[in-house]
Amino acid sequence: MKVVRSLIMVAGLLALHAACDQSRQANPVRTAGKRPIEFRAIDDNIVHDTLLIQTTFDLGDGSFVMVASNREDTWEGLRLYRYRFGEDSIPVIMAVSAPAYDSWTMLPTFFDRDSTVARGLWVLANFGERESWGQKFMKLDSVFHDLGFLDATAVEWVDEGGIRALKRRNIGPFTRMEFVGDSIRIAFDCDSVFLYDDRAGTMDQVIAANRLRYTWTPDEGLLLWLDGQKRLAATPL
Repeated sequence: MKVVRSLIMVAGLLALHAACDQSRQANPVRTAGKRPIEFRAIDDNIVHDTLLIQTTFDLGDGSFVMVASNREDTWEGLRLYRYRFGEDSIPVIMAVSAPAYDSWTMLPTFFDRDSTVARGLWVLANFGERESWGQKFMKLDSVFHDLGFLDATAVEWVDEGGIRALKRRNIGPFTRMEFVGDSIRIAFDCDSVFLYDDRAGTMDQVIAANRLRYTWTPDEGLLLWLDGQKRLAATPL
């Protein structure tokens, strides 16, 4: 049942992405930075005795990233696995992320700074159940490096029996990354975002997307900026 729910949510996120793309045709891109890499999602190309595969992405360099959980339900839940095929077409695990714990989804969005996968990828992984809880931020080279957590989601308003209801959705497809030297600037190409924690005492608010950004540097790590003011960001899970 958990896997079925996960697949349903993935389908819903993809539908939301398409809907937002349609609405954006009348609004040119306002936010600078690189868009996500659209790696091809493929059918499962391995059979694993202990892993239940949810989604697999072809990175185009002979390696793949799959979202998978243990067949026996555990609290750790989903992880990202990077693998390739070795001799005799035997899959070789190259890197394994930290778990998503009790989330139903760990849907990754990929970015790069120089169009060379071998140099490493930057990954946002959407955590959530029926709605998004935010994004784990990671660097992927020979291993997955946990860099922090973005407490932001996309906003969708829906009609539920005549009542206008807010839904929190995967903001990964609307994220833009700008690379300057060793630093990264993260912004969001949408009108508004839901922010769970502004790191200054205010929780659960909808704000204009242009008020919010994150930065990451090797020295300071991941920081949240709201209205130009620097604040601490959530630590890695």
